[in-house]
Amino acid sequence: MALPQAMSIENNVCAKLLGALLLTAAVGCHDEPAPQVPQPLPPPMMTAPPPPPPPTSIAPPPPPPVTMAPCDATMQLALQTALKAREKGELGLGMKPESGFACMTVPEGGSASVPVMLQPGKCYTFLAQSYPNVSELDLTLKPNFGNPPPPILAMFANQPIAQDSDLGPAATVGKGSQCFKNPFPIPGLAIVEVKARTGAGPVAVQVYSK
Repeated sequence: MALPQAMSIENNVCAKLLGALLLTAAVGCHDEPAPQVPQPLPPPMMTAPPPPPPPTSIAPPPPPPVTMAPCDATMQLALQTALKAREKGELGLGMKPESGFACMTVPEGGSASVPVMLQPGKCYTFLAQSYPNVSELDLTLKPNFGNPPPPILAMFANQPIAQDSDLGPAATVGKGSQCFKNPFPIPGLAIVEVKARTGAGPVAVQVYSK
């Protein structure tokens, strides 16, 4: 009766083999790494575009420099009208305009002048006016020793005989009853000069006497 025992041994061996195979499969399956699931990429960073550069401002070209030139007819009339309006308040009784009148367009620091013969016994007033860009005028009465003056008199050529003390675009020498008088008993040559101290533009001067 050896057959059943042999079958039992065979079955036992098969069972052990099957158990070993199952254990090996189980261990093998447990040790196998899990498949890697690809992670979604993060969304790209959205950056705002740089602001556009500010518009470049184009500076206007500088005005052309003022050059010395006689006033045009319109400006001469405007300045003569302005001088006429001042006569009542700044001239003494009986003062009349002489032929001495000058009107020039000058740069800053430029001047216009008119010669005058100062007669003994007469009284003089000098009015100067600017318009519209000259904000400060200098009005000066100087001796006229010629151009060029003699060397012995050159140092006195620019010495003022009289000058204004006004501020602004209008100036007067010999205002009202303080008119200028020639202190000498003989006629004397002089120059009335109006200078644009601040600003550039037209300037005018008028001589009055009685």
